[in-house]
Amino acid sequence: MTEKDHMDFIEAKAEHLQNEKNNTMKVLEAICSVRSLNTSLNKLETHDIILENAFNKLLALVRLKNGGFFLVDELSGNFSPTKFFPQEDKELLLTETDKLITDGTFAMAVKTGKTTIIKSKAIKSYVLLHAMSTISRTRGLFIGQLSTAKEEIPDAVFYLITILMNETAHQLESFELYNRNKDTNRMLTESVRKLEDSQQQLKNFNEKLEAEVYNRTKELKATNDLLENEISERKKIEKLLVQQKEALQELNETLENRVAIETENRRKSERILHEQSKLAAMGQMMKAISHQWRQPLNALGMIIQDMLDEHDEKGISRDYLHDSVNKCLKLVMHMSSTIDDFSSLVRSDTDKDTFSLAPAIHEVISLVEVQYNRLGIFLEQEISDQCTQSSGQPRILVHGDSGMFKQIMMNLLANSKDAILPRLESGKSEKGLIKISMDCDESYAIVSIEDNGGGIPEDIIDRVFEPYFTTKKHDKGTGIGLYISRLVVQEHMKGEISAGNSMNGAVITLKIPLSS
Repeated sequence: MTEKDHMDFIEAKAEHLQNEKNNTMKVLEAICSVRSLNTSLNKLETHDIILENAFNKLLALVRLKNGGFFLVDELSGNFSPTKFFPQEDKELLLTETDKLITDGTFAMAVKTGKTTIIKSKAIKSYVLLHAMSTISRTRGLFIGQLSTAKEEIPDAVFYLITILMNETAHQLESFELYNRNKDTNRMLTESVRKLEDSQQQLKNFNEKLEAEVYNRTKELKATNDLLENEISERKKIEKLLVQQKEALQELNETLENRVAIETENRRKSERILHEQSKLAAMGQMMKAISHQWRQPLNALGMIIQDMLDEHDEKGISRDYLHDSVNKCLKLVMHMSSTIDDFSSLVRSDTDKDTFSLAPAIHEVISLVEVQYNRLGIFLEQEISDQCTQSSGQPRILVHGDSGMFKQIMMNLLANSKDAILPRLESGKSEKGLIKISMDCDESYAIVSIEDNGGGIPEDIIDRVFEPYFTTKKHDKGTGIGLYISRLVVQEHMKGEISAGNSMNGAVITLKIPLSS
């Protein structure tokens, strides 16, 4: 090696060491900057400041054109767009996010919990993704457009980004817990205040009562002085009155206890009946889902087998593979939508709310229609013109729990199915038919379920809403479905439910008040 080559080597080595030193200093500065993320929670009104601080710390680590945060809803588990920097790039990042969700990159970034960088063809630059997670759960995800190439970012920066994202997730979790504690403290303070007011009212009442007792005692003493000759008789009468009062008081206490016990027993019975009805409805829904999934699963199996045959014969081309993958994804999305329908059907809201009646009925029909059609039973839906808006779309809102109402509809359709099947098997009917119609007036929505299952015998039609009353075999029904339906419609939705017969079968009618 010549002296010139040796000097060039030394100069290149020195330049490399200087670059390493510069990068190390940047990383150390970034570490110090990241640790300053903590913000006093009692000064925060929303989590926007936490996200803004996190983005500023990211800018200290890596050069970004823009960025956005998606936070996870704790109840639904959905990712919701929350904060973007700058705001005008929100649509650009949302469009890119949709593509990343479709190709699975979004889910992969959430699962790995590490920095994910991909090259976007749409915006022609690198995109950085990183989940924000704590030990308990995933809190959200960050997406940003890089201003530099991936190769220009030191590996240490990726570890710092992970630390920053985890720190941000803990900040969000702490902020959420702080707000919950603050609400709880506020409620406790209000309860203490009400308790103090009650104690003061009780004290005032006692003072007033003592004054009245004192005045009454003086009056009685004066009366006793005037009626000394009648003291003996009065004592007998007072003794008798005391005995009667004690007897009456004892009777009232016993009666109150009995009423309380019976009320509690009724509530327990209703809860048990409701859970039994819910389990029965879930069993029916599981059958419906098994029918909904059977055809897509068969199709998936055929595609997979065809891919193997294609590979054995002449190899798999990219176009053929792309087409097969698209078909599989469509089938999987169809099966996923079935699960969404099932989840919507079994979900029971904590608080009663208003919901649209027609879509709720349509969801139940779409879930069971395939299964019923294979049994030879067909469903028809009819909505009166009185129930439609000027746009032609039904928008009838009622007050209640949409999940409980869907369980009622599922139960009523199952009753009609169970009545029709024996007639189809015996040849009395050629085709099963269930007609679901909806009519409206100024105050009520009227939903009718009519079938051609032969109807309800007149001697038992008045008993069909009684608990545990059923005409089905022991393994076919529990006798609580119609009872729970009446309980929900009357007590929870303030409506009415009735049973009757048409020319060919039974008719169950629900009359539900419209929401104001």
